[in-house]
Amino acid sequence: MKRKGEAIVSKIPPVLIAVLICGGQAALPFSPATTPFDNKVVRVQLSAGLPGVITPPHVHLTNRVMIYFDAGTNKITYQNGKISPEVFRAGDVQWNNAMGTHVAEIIAAGPVNIAHIELKSPPDMVPAVAYAALDPLKVDPGHYKMEIDNNQVRVLRLHLSRGEKTVLHEDVFERLLVPLTAGKLKTIDAAGRTKTVAYKRAQLQWLLPGKEAEENLGGQPYEALIVEFKK
Repeated sequence: MKRKGEAIVSKIPPVLIAVLICGGQAALPFSPATTPFDNKVVRVQLSAGLPGVITPPHVHLTNRVMIYFDAGTNKITYQNGKISPEVFRAGDVQWNNAMGTHVAEIIAAGPVNIAHIELKSPPDMVPAVAYAALDPLKVDPGHYKMEIDNNQVRVLRLHLSRGEKTVLHEDVFERLLVPLTAGKLKTIDAAGRTKTVAYKRAQLQWLLPGKEAEENLGGQPYEALIVEFKK
């Protein structure tokens, strides 16, 4: 049993919890809460932070990537009284180092939907796998923009206007696709095989390494964040 005042370890507080994505299905807001992905690489939790509610004291033992689907501020208050506000817009991605005991309070007009991506790789890891010659950031900088790059992850933002397509590129790492908009895409692999996929906003997908190109078949721009997990 947790004693009064004791920090919660490695657990998202009850007011920052998420809904499970089963078979690629997702719904906003992310409430009630679960964990859609928990494997040897990462644990992903989706949460709906409620404005004005202060969480119980808790810690985060691992580094994390945070993706926000709504605008607001997360007011972090540590045990020593230090306040560290995290300000974000809808579609922002942020890097968070492991954090000591603190409480959090969402300041926003409504619930803030968040993807918490908890990394299981050692924080001091040295990646052994290099990017390919067909790395998307290298061969298609017009559609891919780098948001975060460190020894554990690289996060890319993909933007495709209506009818636009990427060039053939190669992804060497397992990665998490986080659609920020709904989209209908045609994917083409290195052998020329095609398939059509449709994503809802926040319909997270776990992707394996491979070569492909994508074309936006939808009637509106498509935007997504891609979190690559280095090894």
